[in-house]
Amino acid sequence: MEMIGYVRVSTNKVDQGAGWEEQHRVLRELGVPADSINVEEASTKGPRPVFEKLLAKANCEATPDRRICIVASKLDRAFRDLAAADAAITHPTNHNVIWLLPDLSPHPLDPRDPTQMLLVRMMGAVAQFERDRMAERRAYGIAKAKKEGKYKGRAPTARAKTDEVLRLHARELRPDEIAKIAGIGRASVYRILRDAKGAESARTA
Repeated sequence: MEMIGYVRVSTNKVDQGAGWEEQHRVLRELGVPADSINVEEASTKGPRPVFEKLLAKANCEATPDRRICIVASKLDRAFRDLAAADAAITHPTNHNVIWLLPDLSPHPLDPRDPTQMLLVRMMGAVAQFERDRMAERRAYGIAKAKKEGKYKGRAPTARAKTDEVLRLHARELRPDEIAKIAGIGRASVYRILRDAKGAESARTA
């Protein structure tokens, strides 16, 4: 069985449900090859082209003789809501594409197993409830801070650290060192460096 990993981190480090490094560690422990791990920096509600491409490719290539298992560290890292999880896991486009989500089960989820599918729906419902509660508390906190004149707005995103990242990179610091100093995720460091390299190539072309 072929294993493909998926790692997602939020664009805002504060809102990350699971750290980049932690997700990688979980996937490696589950046996996902390092070169088969797909990383995406995207919010829960935003577009996720890496995930969509990964899923489409798996649906096209999986066969009874070549089953493909998509692995994510948690259900909410792969799916934006319960409906999406239920559709992909319990009613897959290609039944030869299965999922391994260790927060639900240490084994690949079989859509033919009613007990596992019940667990998927229950855990998904709990995760959705927690996200809704967090959003509710956040909205309440913002409203209260605004009323008291203490609201300062959203903290700067990783893009605001571009100059600092490039400056540290020029000093030949490693990406993990840059991430620690700049206070952003390592995935954000790689994205900034990649974008800067692309911009430089465009200027010299």
